[in-house]
Amino acid sequence: MKHFLATLLLATPLTSFADTIEVKQAEMVGPVTFSSPYIVSEKNQKGQTFNQQEFFNNNTALLQEKSMGTIHRGAALAAEAPTMRVLRFKLRTDRFISAKLNVRTLAYHTTYVNGQEANNSLRLKPGDTTIELLCLTNKTNKDSFFVQIEGKDLKGLQVNAPGKHLWSQEDILLGPHYWGASVSPNGHYISYSIYHTRKDGSATYKTYIKEAKTQKIIRQYNDFVMPQWIPATDKLYTTRKDEKGNTNLFSINLETSEEILIATNIPEGNFTLSPTMDYLIYNKEQKGSTDLEGTKRIIDPDDRIPGWRDRSDLFMYNLKTKQMQRLTFGDRSVNLYNISSDGKKILFAWNKMTPSKRPFDTKTILEMEVQTLKVDTLISEQPFISSASYSPDGQQLLVKASPWSFNKIGCEVKPDQIPNSFDYRLYLYDIASRKVTPLLKNFKPNVKNYQWLRGDGKIYFNTEDGFNVSLFCLNPKTQKVERLNLPITNVQQYSFAENSSKPLLLVTGQSGEIARQMYLGIAGQKMNKIGEINFEKEMKDVALPKCIDWNFKASRGDTIHNFYYLPANFDASKKYPMIVYYYGGCSPTSKNLEGFWPLSALTSQGYIVLILEPSGATGFGQEFAARHVNTWGDESSDDIIEGVKKFCTEHSFVNPKKIGCMGASYGGFMTQYLQTKTDIFATAISHAGISDITAYWGGGYWGYTYGETAEYGSFPWSNPDLFVKHSPLYNADKIHTPLLLLHGTDDTNVPTNQSQALYTALRILNRPTAYVTFDGENHVISKFKSRMAWQEIINAWFAMWLKDEPQWWNSLYPGDCFDKNEKKSIINK
Repeated sequence: MKHFLATLLLATPLTSFADTIEVKQAEMVGPVTFSSPYIVSEKNQKGQTFNQQEFFNNNTALLQEKSMGTIHRGAALAAEAPTMRVLRFKLRTDRFISAKLNVRTLAYHTTYVNGQEANNSLRLKPGDTTIELLCLTNKTNKDSFFVQIEGKDLKGLQVNAPGKHLWSQEDILLGPHYWGASVSPNGHYISYSIYHTRKDGSATYKTYIKEAKTQKIIRQYNDFVMPQWIPATDKLYTTRKDEKGNTNLFSINLETSEEILIATNIPEGNFTLSPTMDYLIYNKEQKGSTDLEGTKRIIDPDDRIPGWRDRSDLFMYNLKTKQMQRLTFGDRSVNLYNISSDGKKILFAWNKMTPSKRPFDTKTILEMEVQTLKVDTLISEQPFISSASYSPDGQQLLVKASPWSFNKIGCEVKPDQIPNSFDYRLYLYDIASRKVTPLLKNFKPNVKNYQWLRGDGKIYFNTEDGFNVSLFCLNPKTQKVERLNLPITNVQQYSFAENSSKPLLLVTGQSGEIARQMYLGIAGQKMNKIGEINFEKEMKDVALPKCIDWNFKASRGDTIHNFYYLPANFDASKKYPMIVYYYGGCSPTSKNLEGFWPLSALTSQGYIVLILEPSGATGFGQEFAARHVNTWGDESSDDIIEGVKKFCTEHSFVNPKKIGCMGASYGGFMTQYLQTKTDIFATAISHAGISDITAYWGGGYWGYTYGETAEYGSFPWSNPDLFVKHSPLYNADKIHTPLLLLHGTDDTNVPTNQSQALYTALRILNRPTAYVTFDGENHVISKFKSRMAWQEIINAWFAMWLKDEPQWWNSLYPGDCFDKNEKKSIINK
């Protein structure tokens, strides 16, 4: 909204405000002088007179310019010709404040708050807020710089505060980030992308292909491009349509920039190029059957999932003969796993779901000779297999599977435990002898992705290594495992030169106190930092939090490994409120500076943030992960409660009466469940949490299949105590902690009725609660604006209950009234 004749629009008497703060100076962009246009006629063809509004509409780019000088309070701004300036200053507060911006003597101006056009009513959140006035002055107005901030309680508000601003969610989300790391097979080239997120949530992309040795840019794209390397070469392949609409396949020699036509008029769709470059493998999908119009007879528990009836098959397209050969046919979807390095065989698999048999899901892995289509079944109906690939010589398979698989040959849990099916390890499968060998005995980290390199014959894989994400090297002959020494503790993306005897490694990632790092070097040797992003320079005006490891010995005897964040301006003599976070699902919470849950940024709100890794998390060993099965929170909650108490005992800077907790999905369940077992938390936040285990088991898209891990062998009729007594909904009367429930309306994993049911129960019980949904969002809040609102709601709730500052929450939801003494809520009374 444009503000003209500001003195009339903002004629609020100063006496109505308890506090008034003068803005004594501001940075200035400009002045930029304009000439008045030649007036051919008083009105244009639409009957409009010339409006100086055009100067605003056409010159918002001035907001992106760096400051050119400083202007002081009372300085005159009048000029003979129309003149535009940007006046910029910052406001800093450690709490939420509602205020008014009083611009007394600028007749024509537009207000921008943190880069977004706004009115002069300010909602100042903890941290720094940038105010910009895009103003137009001319000789007819006696314009000057006279700006005030007015409010009922402005205690602690600083104008143009010196020093660095505290690390925030905006710092995490905005600016440049790396994505798509890739190394060519022989290691001569590397590729990566940078996406840059703007303040409005939009993003720009750049992709670079460089010489690895010199870092010379060979190709650059203003888009996200994932290069497709021709196997065993440093050439690229790409497709492009011709003037007739046919799709043609090309190879690109990066050294000479020569493009060679490989094949014309190839079939549409995604494909995998064979290593010998003589055929393509397509995975084509066929739509499933339909019922009578407007009806659907559910034929399987998973038939309610959209697209479940669709099936995919493999096809081979011969680049020489242009023949398309169907490779598979049937009522199950088939997925390509790998093509042997000589191109003679393909590895593929299909799944079988049998609800009446445990385990429900099994996988069959097969090998096919591409010339004869002869098929050999290598692994038949094995449970809990994730994937498989060929060894470089094609004589063995490297299989990623849980300790359940292969008759539990790799199982290392206690006799009374059931292994966690998400806790993956690696197995070697000899095709000739059918012998299976577990490769990672007594290995605690949980395997994520893996690659068996042709060049040095070794296996490289990344893992959930406790709260780190590490890279390991495995020698399949000696079975010796080594952790690669990297400058970062959390590997986000990595790529190897697979043909080199000394494979080049490109890796991106972060650690607890630094982010957006990219390194290049020979695997196992010194890594060199490369790339366009200089995180230290990007954050030169930001005070970063401190990340510290902390362990405690649980009463059961084992050590629980955790970490915590301290605010950048930490003062050990003070008492801080604290927020506790823990895992969702089975994966541990990674120790990183930037993440989807901006845990480190909560320190800028004045909190200590403790991240606990309780029993049941993968990455700490099979026995530890197995504690997730058939417990639904028992051992995990014990660890959390014990850990919080011990942390408070050991750290005097925590206020034990002002501790909050939060989690999402299974962590949301844990948040709810904890409130039925303890009163150590002053408040709690559950995002997409499970309140009724039975309803989730039958209602979530992955409810009963997730039950294969969470409650293997237990069902509502065989173990009702597990399903009922552990469900927060059936223990709602025990919950007295103020509880905020958050949920996306389109959540297919945990349906919204999980939050709705507990919210209804707590309202009936007259307990302090609130429930906020996010339109069109699934299990994770992903849209930029929704995500920003989601975080603000979280911050406002914690401020109300942990800092006794309800103003922020009340500004969002004025109808809410909470009686803190009785811990009761009265909504819209």
